[in-house]
Amino acid sequence: MTPPAPALPVVGRMFRPDGILLDERFEIAERAVGQFPVRAEMARVPQMRRCASAMLRYHGLMPMSDDVALVIGELVGNAIVHSRRGPLVAVQLRVAGRRLIVAVGTSKASGRPVLRRPGPDAEHGRGLRLVDGIAQGRGGRWGVDAAGEGVTVWCDLPLDGAPA
Repeated sequence: MTPPAPALPVVGRMFRPDGILLDERFEIAERAVGQFPVRAEMARVPQMRRCASAMLRYHGLMPMSDDVALVIGELVGNAIVHSRRGPLVAVQLRVAGRRLIVAVGTSKASGRPVLRRPGPDAEHGRGLRLVDGIAQGRGGRWGVDAAGEGVTVWCDLPLDGAPA
């Protein structure tokens, strides 16, 4: 049995000139108030988490993977659940300087996302708290941009181990 090859050290990271690691768009159906998204739409949440983790692993940013996967999962889930008007959700992961930007937007929003303080028995309302905690814990920040009918929620995190 041949021993596995030793892992090669990461000498420097090479990103696309525009810094984009992940740029996905998918459609969601318009729904009535109180109607939950279909299973196929919600399946995008773990799919986008896996895609983000794979891209971070590929670019040598594995230490960020768990936190970024949580942020992506919360933002994609919120976009699907709270954008009842459809039709498009965009997910982007990009490097800008020494920062990693996670952005999830909808082309038509049903409202502007807000940070809530749910009660101890509340079943919902903790997603943006989680994003806020990850951003603060990593020395980053998050926010909401609204333009026209669309809304984008973003999270800006310092790159782990980024060269100085």
